Amino acid sequence: MDNSSLHWYTEQLHLDDLFAGGLLLAFALVFLPLYAMVAVVMYRNDRDIIGFRFLFSAAIADMILLFNYSLWPALTILFKSEIISLQMRPWVQLFLDFGWFSMCFHYPVIAWSRFTAIRFPNSFRTQRRVVSYSICAGCYVAALIQVLATHFQPWYVTFYFEPSNYGMLSENFEKYLTEGQSFFFATFHITMMVIPFLFYSWAIALLLRKKKRGLIERGTSTTYYKHNSAHARVEARLIIPCICNTIVFVIGQVVITVGTGEGKWATWTVLLLFSANSAVNPILLLTFSAIIRRKFLDMLGINNRFTTKYLSVPIYRNSTTPSPQSEHLSSHNKRYNTIDFVDGAEAADWIREKPSRFTIV
Repeated sequence: MDNSSLHWYTEQLHLDDLFAGGLLLAFALVFLPLYAMVAVVMYRNDRDIIGFRFLFSAAIADMILLFNYSLWPALTILFKSEIISLQMRPWVQLFLDFGWFSMCFHYPVIAWSRFTAIRFPNSFRTQRRVVSYSICAGCYVAALIQVLATHFQPWYVTFYFEPSNYGMLSENFEKYLTEGQSFFFATFHITMMVIPFLFYSWAIALLLRKKKRGLIERGTSTTYYKHNSAHARVEARLIIPCICNTIVFVIGQVVITVGTGEGKWATWTVLLLFSANSAVNPILLLTFSAIIRRKFLDMLGINNRFTTKYLSVPIYRNSTTPSPQSEHLSSHNKRYNTIDFVDGAEAADWIREKPSRFTIV
């Protein structure tokens, strides 16, 4: 540690210290609860939308990263302390890399889930929860195996949070660059970027082909087909936030690789990029998924006045008007299931699935 760093520890917090630590802390305090609420929404509805299972698992990894690269470094800066002992650095590094690798492994898995939802909609929509979450658990198991296989190698260099530098430093940066660790990370990140785009490109090509052939049009009259196509459209819409997040990840890796400069603000910017990579996900999901947005507003107790309500009507009824078949049902014991939609396309998909069972109220 140089003299300027030693002097920093003896001084009171300056304005730049408060800005660096305070912004990271605010980032964590805003996006961790927000992401947790979005994750709860996805978990509660993962029986209807299979894709939510994979996005929920990715949300867990992202929240770990928000803690690792936003909340934790913010506390080290504001308290002017590394908090942990020197002997704990390798183990903290192991946990940091475990969270990072877990997030990276989710990118190809989520891309595969979007491709499968479009290519094999019938089998995907019947996928059991235990299968979905077992696949997700594989991301964490693979990450654990990877960190255990690499962290105890002689070429591995430990990184640690240095509060006076507003970010992470390496114990031997020259060794990191020349003895294989830098190459390992570069190869891993490139692989995690290429695989998702292969799946997304294939999925988009399938969507365009289906649209051209009229397989996602309204013309088919069978109830079975309408049910499957409606579900496929809902699943297919999730591809938009997934692609956007992958693009954000790629941009972040390019910026970090090219460089953010030198000095404490450069290392601080790297932490901010790592945090933003995870923080952008709940925003994308709320923006592009009407189901998540509606359920999120319900959780907050906010009633959307633009919500359209539909009543589920018995199969032999085509309206809520009393008919001879239902005269035995008195008005006080009729029960209808109400479904709220905030997105017209979403409502049309579900109504089209069983048109004889719904009426607008």
